[in-house]
Amino acid sequence: MTTGFFKNRLKDEDGFTLAELIVVVVIIGILSSIAIPSFQDSTKKARQSGVAAQISSYLKAAQSFYAEYGVLPRNAGDLGNYINVIECRYHLISKCKGQKNHQRNIAVDTPTATVWNSTSGMYTITIGTTWKNTLAINARAQRQDSNSSLLSNDDYGVSSCLNAATGATSIVLWKEKGYQKVLNLRC
Repeated sequence: MTTGFFKNRLKDEDGFTLAELIVVVVIIGILSSIAIPSFQDSTKKARQSGVAAQISSYLKAAQSFYAEYGVLPRNAGDLGNYINVIECRYHLISKCKGQKNHQRNIAVDTPTATVWNSTSGMYTITIGTTWKNTLAINARAQRQDSNSSLLSNDDYGVSSCLNAATGATSIVLWKEKGYQKVLNLRC
Protein backbone atom coordinates (compact mmCIF):
# COMPACT_ATOMS: atom_id res chain seq x y z
CA MET A 1 0.00 0.00 0.00
CA THR A 2 2.79 2.42 0.74
CA THR A 3 4.28 1.70 -2.66
CA GLY A 4 1.22 2.96 -4.45
CA PHE A 5 1.16 6.09 -2.32
CA PHE A 6 4.64 7.13 -3.41
CA LYS A 7 3.95 6.17 -7.00
CA ASN A 8 0.87 8.39 -7.17
CA ARG A 9 2.58 11.22 -5.37
CA LEU A 10 5.48 11.35 -7.83
CA LYS A 11 3.09 11.45 -10.76
CA ASP A 12 1.22 14.45 -9.33
CA GLU A 13 4.29 16.58 -8.48
CA ASP A 14 5.59 19.07 -11.00
CA GLY A 15 9.30 19.61 -11.60
CA PHE A 16 11.64 21.51 -13.87
CA THR A 17 12.45 20.19 -17.28
CA LEU A 18 15.98 20.01 -18.57
CA ALA A 19 15.22 22.81 -21.04
CA GLU A 20 14.04 25.11 -18.23
CA LEU A 21 17.19 24.45 -16.22
CA ILE A 22 19.39 25.17 -19.24
CA VAL A 23 17.60 28.50 -19.82
CA VAL A 24 18.16 29.49 -16.17
CA VAL A 25 21.86 28.59 -16.36
CA VAL A 26 22.28 30.60 -19.58
CA ILE A 27 20.58 33.65 -17.99
CA ILE A 28 22.85 33.42 -14.94
CA GLY A 29 25.88 33.19 -17.26
CA ILE A 30 24.82 36.30 -19.17
CA LEU A 31 24.23 38.28 -15.97
CA SER A 32 27.62 37.18 -14.62
CA SER A 33 29.40 38.25 -17.81
CA ILE A 34 27.91 41.72 -17.36
CA ALA A 35 28.50 42.04 -13.60
CA ILE A 36 32.04 40.65 -13.22
CA PRO A 37 33.82 43.30 -15.35
CA SER A 38 32.00 45.98 -13.40
CA PHE A 39 33.25 44.54 -10.11
CA GLN A 40 36.80 44.25 -11.47
CA ASP A 41 36.74 47.91 -12.50
CA SER A 42 35.56 48.84 -9.00
CA THR A 43 38.57 47.04 -7.54
CA LYS A 44 40.92 48.97 -9.82
CA LYS A 45 39.30 52.27 -8.85
CA ALA A 46 39.63 51.37 -5.16
CA ARG A 47 43.35 50.69 -5.61
CA GLN A 48 43.68 54.00 -7.43
CA SER A 49 41.99 55.79 -4.52
CA GLY A 50 44.37 54.10 -2.10
CA VAL A 51 47.48 55.31 -3.88
CA ALA A 52 45.89 58.78 -4.24
CA ALA A 53 45.63 58.94 -0.43
CA GLN A 54 49.29 57.95 -0.18
CA ILE A 55 50.26 60.69 -2.65
CA SER A 56 48.14 63.22 -0.76
CA SER A 57 50.25 62.53 2.32
CA TYR A 58 53.41 63.01 0.28
CA LEU A 59 52.12 66.37 -0.99
CA LYS A 60 51.51 67.57 2.58
CA ALA A 61 55.03 66.49 3.50
CA ALA A 62 56.35 68.32 0.41
CA GLN A 63 54.54 71.51 1.49
CA SER A 64 56.10 71.25 4.95
CA PHE A 65 59.54 70.64 3.47
CA TYR A 66 59.19 73.69 1.22
CA ALA A 67 57.95 75.85 4.11
CA GLU A 68 60.97 74.92 6.22
CA TYR A 69 63.78 74.78 3.64
CA GLY A 70 62.56 77.08 0.86
CA VAL A 71 63.18 74.45 -1.84
CA LEU A 72 61.05 71.63 -3.21
CA PRO A 73 61.86 68.10 -2.04
CA ARG A 74 63.95 66.13 -4.51
CA ASN A 75 63.56 62.57 -3.24
CA ALA A 76 62.10 60.16 -0.70
CA GLY A 77 64.66 61.25 1.89
CA ASP A 78 63.42 64.83 1.77
CA LEU A 79 59.82 63.68 2.22
CA GLY A 80 61.05 61.42 5.03
CA ASN A 81 61.69 64.48 7.20
CA TYR A 82 57.91 64.72 7.64
CA ILE A 83 56.41 61.33 6.84
CA ASN A 84 57.40 57.67 6.66
CA VAL A 85 57.78 56.81 2.99
CA ILE A 86 56.85 53.14 3.13
CA GLU A 87 57.13 50.94 0.06
CA CYS A 88 56.65 47.29 -0.70
CA ARG A 89 59.96 45.77 -1.73
CA TYR A 90 58.18 44.02 -4.59
CA HIS A 91 55.81 45.23 -7.28
CA LEU A 92 53.40 42.34 -6.82
CA ILE A 93 50.32 42.71 -4.63
CA SER A 94 50.46 39.00 -3.85
CA LYS A 95 53.88 39.45 -2.20
CA CYS A 96 52.95 42.65 -0.35
CA LYS A 97 49.51 41.90 1.04
CA GLY A 98 49.71 41.19 4.76
CA GLN A 99 53.48 40.75 4.73
CA LYS A 100 55.17 43.28 7.00
CA ASN A 101 58.68 42.02 6.32
CA HIS A 102 58.21 42.93 2.64
CA GLN A 103 57.85 46.63 3.42
CA ARG A 104 60.51 49.17 4.22
CA ASN A 105 60.93 52.87 4.81
CA ILE A 106 62.53 53.95 1.55
CA ALA A 107 63.36 57.40 3.02
CA VAL A 108 65.68 55.66 5.49
CA ASP A 109 66.96 52.76 3.38
CA THR A 110 67.48 54.69 0.11
CA PRO A 111 66.97 58.41 0.84
CA THR A 112 68.04 59.56 -2.64
CA ALA A 113 65.36 57.43 -4.35
CA THR A 114 63.12 59.30 -6.78
CA VAL A 115 61.21 56.14 -7.76
CA TRP A 116 59.69 53.57 -5.40
CA ASN A 117 56.80 51.11 -5.09
CA SER A 118 53.54 51.96 -3.37
CA THR A 119 52.76 50.26 -0.07
CA SER A 120 50.47 47.84 -1.92
CA GLY A 121 53.04 46.96 -4.58
CA MET A 122 50.56 47.94 -7.29
CA TYR A 123 52.10 51.27 -8.35
CA THR A 124 55.43 52.88 -9.18
CA ILE A 125 55.61 56.29 -7.52
CA THR A 126 57.89 58.99 -8.93
CA ILE A 127 58.86 62.39 -7.58
CA GLY A 128 60.52 65.22 -9.48
CA THR A 129 60.31 68.83 -10.53
CA THR A 130 58.59 69.43 -13.83
CA TRP A 131 58.39 73.17 -14.39
CA LYS A 132 59.87 76.06 -12.49
CA ASN A 133 58.75 75.78 -8.87
CA THR A 134 56.48 72.79 -9.61
CA LEU A 135 56.81 69.37 -8.02
CA ALA A 136 55.16 66.29 -9.53
CA ILE A 137 54.40 63.08 -7.65
CA ASN A 138 52.84 60.46 -9.90
CA ALA A 139 51.73 56.84 -9.58
CA ARG A 140 51.74 54.47 -12.54
CA ALA A 141 50.25 50.99 -12.26
CA GLN A 142 52.57 48.01 -12.47
CA ARG A 143 51.90 44.67 -14.12
CA GLN A 144 50.88 42.01 -11.64
CA ASP A 145 51.53 38.92 -13.73
CA SER A 146 55.30 38.57 -13.61
CA ASN A 147 58.42 39.39 -11.63
CA SER A 148 59.47 42.05 -14.12
CA SER A 149 58.82 45.65 -13.20
CA LEU A 150 56.90 46.51 -16.36
CA LEU A 151 54.16 49.11 -16.20
CA SER A 152 50.54 48.21 -16.84
CA ASN A 153 48.05 49.43 -19.43
CA ASP A 154 45.19 47.72 -17.59
CA ASP A 155 44.89 50.01 -14.55
CA TYR A 156 44.35 53.66 -13.65
CA GLY A 157 47.09 56.05 -12.54
CA VAL A 158 47.31 59.16 -10.40
CA SER A 159 49.10 62.49 -10.94
CA SER A 160 49.70 65.29 -8.49
CA CYS A 161 51.55 68.57 -8.31
CA LEU A 162 52.63 71.30 -5.92
CA ASN A 163 53.34 74.82 -7.17
CA ALA A 164 55.79 76.33 -4.72
CA ALA A 165 55.19 79.88 -5.92
CA THR A 166 51.43 79.82 -5.34
CA GLY A 167 51.09 76.96 -2.84
CA ALA A 168 48.51 75.32 -5.12
CA THR A 169 48.21 71.55 -5.13
CA SER A 170 46.25 69.21 -7.36
CA ILE A 171 45.60 65.49 -7.53
CA VAL A 172 44.07 63.84 -10.60
CA LEU A 173 42.73 60.30 -10.64
CA TRP A 174 42.90 59.44 -14.32
CA LYS A 175 39.79 57.94 -15.90
CA GLU A 176 41.64 56.27 -18.75
CA LYS A 177 43.65 53.11 -18.22
CA GLY A 178 47.34 52.92 -19.02
CA TYR A 179 50.59 54.18 -17.62
CA GLN A 180 51.05 56.49 -20.65
CA LYS A 181 47.90 58.35 -19.58
CA VAL A 182 49.57 59.50 -16.35
CA LEU A 183 50.80 62.97 -17.23
CA ASN A 184 52.60 65.67 -15.28
CA LEU A 185 50.25 68.40 -14.11
CA ARG A 186 50.74 72.15 -14.11
CA CYS A 187 49.53 73.66 -10.87
